[in-house]
Amino acid sequence: MVIATRGSRLALRQAELVAAQLAEQHPGLDVELQVVTTSGDRDRRPFADIAGTGLFVAEVERAVLDGRADIAVHSAKDLTAELAEGAVIACVPRREDPRDVIVGGGGSSGEERLGSLPSGARVGTSSMRRQALALEARPDLEIVELRGNVDTRLATVARGEIDAAVLAAAGLERLEAQADSGPLDESWWVPAPGQGALAIETAAGRSEVVALLAALSDPRSEAELVCERAFAERLEGGCSVPLGCLATASGSTLVVTGFLGAPDGSHGLRDRISGPASDASALGVELAEAILDAGGKDILDDVHAEPGTS
Repeated sequence: MVIATRGSRLALRQAELVAAQLAEQHPGLDVELQVVTTSGDRDRRPFADIAGTGLFVAEVERAVLDGRADIAVHSAKDLTAELAEGAVIACVPRREDPRDVIVGGGGSSGEERLGSLPSGARVGTSSMRRQALALEARPDLEIVELRGNVDTRLATVARGEIDAAVLAAAGLERLEAQADSGPLDESWWVPAPGQGALAIETAAGRSEVVALLAALSDPRSEAELVCERAFAERLEGGCSVPLGCLATASGSTLVVTGFLGAPDGSHGLRDRISGPASDASALGVELAEAILDAGGKDILDDVHAEPGTS
């Protein structure tokens, strides 16, 4: 089995974890990695200035659809709301911590660290969602574009080039990175849809591949991802839309929190609903509709009117 993946240390680590699980479940299965460079890796401009979607996904998907690889391993949060034609999510392994963390500042929690930063402190992120949330809480902060892999971002804080950075907890955990960080409460600092989860794609009709992946699948994580992706799709969420969604499965029930905010942090909308996990997609759409009705349409109109967005 050939696994397509980006070449970053985190992407390779995630692909290696999947390869190891496949080898454990299917002794004798030959597994190899195929590294693919994406447009997001090549283009170093701020995400908001880059046209198109799927910056870290499209070329990896293409390797699967062209038959050069059997599966692709993605950070689920990088997937576009609509998959490439002919691609399907064949497996969602058990999800890791979906929260964001703050590196920098002082305190044990992310909230304490955010509050400890002096006025005018420079906080690094490449995410419009994180920018909106940070400025909503602390409009006196300066948000600076921060791209690069996890090691690069941590080093930027360590060198004092910025005062703090916001990163995904799961990335730090998977890399076993030694970072002095504090987690942000997901009830208000709502993670990106799919954050902490992996999504394994294959080409439609590859039933033999789906069968091999079945042992890696986690139904709870899959229901959460389906719900969150439905929320994002209804809000036409791409890199330029400051939205978050977190579904948490408890037995047969999903509790879903959604967020949509203005990029400048001037206002944010949140709502929470619950319902049967079997209705995961419908729950995501229902929550998105509630946020649209509460003023989300105006936020989206403003976001899409900004230069460089669509």
